Amino acid sequence: MFHRILFSSNFPFTNVRFFHAFQNPVQLKKQAFCLLLVICFVVNQAFSQPHQTDEMEDLAAFAEEYDLSINFWEVTMKEQLETERAEGLIQSLEAKYTSYEDKDENRLKYTFESRHKNDPFYVIYNVILPLDKNESAEVIIVLHGTDWDNQISQKYQKEKTAILKDYLTKESQLYTCLSVQDSGIMNHDVFVNKAKIYFNIKHISTKYDNIENSRIEKSTYGYTKTWEQFYYMENNPKNVQIAAVADRQGEISFMVGTPILINEY
Repeated sequence: MFHRILFSSNFPFTNVRFFHAFQNPVQLKKQAFCLLLVICFVVNQAFSQPHQTDEMEDLAAFAEEYDLSINFWEVTMKEQLETERAEGLIQSLEAKYTSYEDKDENRLKYTFESRHKNDPFYVIYNVILPLDKNESAEVIIVLHGTDWDNQISQKYQKEKTAILKDYLTKESQLYTCLSVQDSGIMNHDVFVNKAKIYFNIKHISTKYDNIENSRIEKSTYGYTKTWEQFYYMENNPKNVQIAAVADRQGEISFMVGTPILINEY
């Protein structure tokens, strides 16, 4: 764009009449001012474009920055859709994968797995048909892995793009979770502070989990401009949840979810 503006035949620098401006200081200043305005406009347009980012890529970069060991990562895509479209989706998936059915008094659930021994992650497709025809069907697609590197990142992006193109629309909801562990001793507050600095998290609040048998000890919620999705909690925007999770041996790991953790994992 800047090249086209700068070298247009009508632009002052490429017009022969421009060189006569050297004989007129006032005219020269006007020409210079015009050039400055054009440059400012082009630069502003370049930097004002929205920054496209991927939540999983960002969380993986955070783990790498602080040398955190990844336990697992999971990306969940959900969307409600009409029953007729969901039935067509089931037929499409049945042509590729083996299906498992689970039925109760409210719905019929079809599960398809794309899982191969040498794949760095697997994909599970769930299509839920309500028995009440007045209710919407739902598709839930989950990508799950335990490692992350450049090759996995490329395969993940390719798989995610194909899923969004073939099975979902722009109305789908995306939930991303990363579970990590520190090689040393790190408490919840220290971990939250690292995430706070890295993602520039604002509107921070912390809640303790009093639910019996829950593995989550404490959750911190906040908001970052890094990601577009958000919801409101206590009149403030939120799109990050950080939880300290204890296993059966009492060992602590940390989960970061955006916009929220949808499972206790």
